[in-house]
Formats: sequence, C-alpha cells, structure tokens
Amino acid sequence: MTEGRYTPLSLMTRLTARDMAIVSDVHDHQVLTTHQIARVHFPDADARRARRRLLVLFRYGVLDRFRRQTARGKLPDHWILAATGAELLAHHRGVQTADLGFHRDQAVRLAYSVQLEHMRGLAESFVRFVEAGRGPGELVHWYGERECARRWGTHIRPDAYVRWEQEECVLHAFFEYDTGTESLAKVRRKMTGYANLARHSELPSIVLFALHSDQRAKHLETKLANAVSGQVKAYLTTHARLFGQGPDRAVWRPVGSPDPSILLRLVDVARRHPTPEQGEA
Repeated sequence: MTEGRYTPLSLMTRLTARDMAIVSDVHDHQVLTTHQIARVHFPDADARRARRRLLVLFRYGVLDRFRRQTARGKLPDHWILAATGAELLAHHRGVQTADLGFHRDQAVRLAYSVQLEHMRGLAESFVRFVEAGRGPGELVHWYGERECARRWGTHIRPDAYVRWEQEECVLHAFFEYDTGTESLAKVRRKMTGYANLARHSELPSIVLFALHSDQRAKHLETKLANAVSGQVKAYLTTHARLFGQGPDRAVWRPVGSPDPSILLRLVDVARRHPTPEQGEA
C-alpha cells in the first residue's frame, strides 16, 4: 500500500472526470471491487483497462486496496479511499476531509470489518441497478447509507435510496440489503421509522428488501403483514433473483398480496404509487 508522492495540486492535470467519479463512488460505498468499478465506469472497455487505471490511481495515492483470504481463496482487490483521494474529494464537494469520515487506517478497518459482506453485497446491488439503468429504465439517483442518514436519519437509516424512471413513471424507494444477521423482529421494527417518515413528509414510504433466501423472505413477509398500509409498502426479492435477473425484472413480491405468485418489475411498482411527477394516470 502507498500514499504516493502526489498532492491534490500536482494531480490537477492528471485526473479525469471519470477518475473523480470513481473516487466518489468508492467513498460512497466504502469499498468496491475491481470488477464492480469496471462494470460501472468502463462498461464498453476491456476489464484490463479498468485495472490499469486503478493501479495509476493507486500509485497517485488516490486509492488504496486490500485483499482477504477466505476458505474459497483470495478475494479480488477491494478498492478504498486513500488520504490524497480523501483530500481531493473534500475539495470537490466543498467540505472538510474530516466531514468524509476518512481514517488513515481505512484498509485495516474495512478488511477486518464484520460488515464487509454487507458492504460488498450492497455495492453489488448498486452495480446491478446501474447496469439495469442502461436498458429501458434509468437509475436517476442512488443515495448510499451516509447520504440517507444525512437526509432522513431522524426517522430512518436505510441502506440506500433509489429513484428509478421508466415509461414516464417515477419510483422513489428505499433499499434494504439483508444478509440474515439481524433478527426478523429488528427488521420489522424498521417499518416504524418508515411510517414516521411517511407521516412527516406526507409521501409514501416504499421499501425494497433483498433477502438472502426464499425462506427468510417468506418469514419476513409474515412479519411485515401488519406493518404495511396505504402510506407504507414493502416489496421483497432474494439476492439470487436480484443478481441473477436484475432489479428491473419481475423479481419484486408485494407484501400483503393475496396472489402468492405475483412478481413485479420496478416500473410496475412505480405505477402502483404514482407521484406528482407522473400524475395519477
């Protein structure tokens, strides 16, 4: 690992807009793998091009990286913000470096974090939404955990917020990525926060849950049956469906539906909850 000899000033003519977009995404998601960055920022290029550019950013001291050994072998490179990258991003966003929550021992903190699996799965969800947004629909916004906490932290702290547009429909939804480590009762209690937000904002709270198995999804649906209302709605899918088919496909099961076989697309969910942008048609 290296911090490099470069400074934000000396990098002014070396960094591209794509480089800064990568830095921003790495910070917002805390950690992204080489493959994830390539799919988001180099969709039409050879993966080797992404790796070469990431190594340049590493030499500049903008990004750092780590790998973890698991029972299945080494994980791929995991890219994180380095000190110079944190300075650059702070200047870019008009904030202090301390406001980014950056720590110089970031690599050690994240490599050994018990939350790494959750961070990796949430990052992969983001990538899948980005890829799906290159089709008929568009991912207009994805706010990560930090931004969600800043905007709605008095009521809820979701994993992400999604704004999806397709066929003149607009979906505003919160996203929860579940790894099975929390009790279902705790997951159920989150709905109280979503209900409070709906009352405060006078807008519906639409929550998309991605669960690690069909069995857990079934059990959570039972738990949430009396938590949904006219202003709070929940839709469930599994990691396998989300990553296998894509979030824009018919993978979302509405909680409380009398038809156990119904699965909806994001645009179908949007049609169920028309917004001022799309009217009531």
